[in-house]
Amino acid sequence: MLQAYYLEAAKILTYTALAFFVAMYWAPYLIRLLNWLKFWKKGYKTVATTGEELVVTKQFYKDNDHKPRAGGILVWVTTLAFALFFWFILKIESNELTQFLNFIDRRETFIPLGTLFFGSVLGLIDDALATMDGGGNYAAGGLKLSHRMMVVAFISLLISLWFYYRVDISSFSVFAWEINLDGISLPFGIEGGWLIIPITLIILMATWSTGIIDGFDGLFAGVVIPVILCFAGLAFSRQMYDIATMMMVMAGSTTAYLWFNIPPAKFFMGDTGTVGILLTIAVVAILTDYIYVLPIAGLMLFISSGSAIIQIFSKKVFKKKVFLAAPFHHHLEAIGWTKVQVTMRYWLISIMLSALGLAVGLLFR
Repeated sequence: MLQAYYLEAAKILTYTALAFFVAMYWAPYLIRLLNWLKFWKKGYKTVATTGEELVVTKQFYKDNDHKPRAGGILVWVTTLAFALFFWFILKIESNELTQFLNFIDRRETFIPLGTLFFGSVLGLIDDALATMDGGGNYAAGGLKLSHRMMVVAFISLLISLWFYYRVDISSFSVFAWEINLDGISLPFGIEGGWLIIPITLIILMATWSTGIIDGFDGLFAGVVIPVILCFAGLAFSRQMYDIATMMMVMAGSTTAYLWFNIPPAKFFMGDTGTVGILLTIAVVAILTDYIYVLPIAGLMLFISSGSAIIQIFSKKVFKKKVFLAAPFHHHLEAIGWTKVQVTMRYWLISIMLSALGLAVGLLFR
């Protein structure tokens, strides 16, 4: 038993390093392709979501003009390629070794991999529209916000239905307490297990909204990598080795992306990276029954989306700003922090929060 444990750990760490080096190898080709396609916004953002002209963050959007988007392709293509490669080997020759190498599993990684693919494709469509001369139908470029929300909600609904009908998830833990939804009585004789559907929708939509943190060079990747590592560790502790392997492959490829995204960035993550990665993290949190760890490890992500929501609400209702700019990292820039200071300090805090999340998860395992 102990030997198998070490073998799984060795495989996972090897895959992590391989994913990093493979992604590092083909990243320059992707960067050249995106530059050749002129895959960047043809004009910088001049108005906020609420409609007024930008003041504090106007220069930020201007400075990032003519830098290609969709760098997230590096992450999800590498991760899916690894999964499919070892799955094809298994199909060609099924034996104990090929079964060990494969990490596509119907119960563990089928939904996370599908989420990564479909979420990333949605993001790629949004990125592509944002790079057109017209810039899409949204002030910030790409798909209109309401349209993106509807598509993400639809994907989330399909995932929640799969959880309920195929994976039979009807309970979740909050620290030491297990909440059994089947034991809850709903009106009209509806089974309480159905509550997992709206709960899943809320978790996925809330996590997706944190993609707004993708701004400064290196910010999103540096913040999200520790979160990915946290859930990989928690999955491993539950002996969900296929999920742990997938997450570590994603961490390795995201680290390679970060190599080319640190200042001065060669390309940006884009929605094709943020949507797929964030939805996948949320799905893994549910599958591993560590939902309560998500707001701990991912606090810096939720601070970004929360600050934007607070800012919009305050401007709409009270006609005044709470922050000088939103999301919160722009507020820090406005009060005098440099972009590098914001980014590096976000990284450090994310590492500590992810370590805390891992500790909390292991403590209440």
